[in-house]
Amino acid sequence: MNPEWPDSKEFWRDKRVTVTGGAGFLGSFVVEKLRERGAADIFVPRKRDYDLVQREAVLELLHDARPALIIHRAASVGGIG
Repeated sequence: MNPEWPDSKEFWRDKRVTVTGGAGFLGSFVVEKLRERGAADIFVPRKRDYDLVQREAVLELLHDARPALIIHRAASVGGIG
């Protein structure tokens, strides 16, 4: 059992989870694991909709998504070589 990932599907079932970078290499793996663990309400913001380096965009994301949890995997990098 990994302490970072609660095993209980009950834990994840009613949580609204936002995964920044959820469409990327690492983030998509996190989203997949959340779904396996029973998370049904996962929001993956896209940069074209929310530029998270801008304060107002972060506030808009929080208002729109209303997450219980945020898992931050977004980054501006050249990729994994």
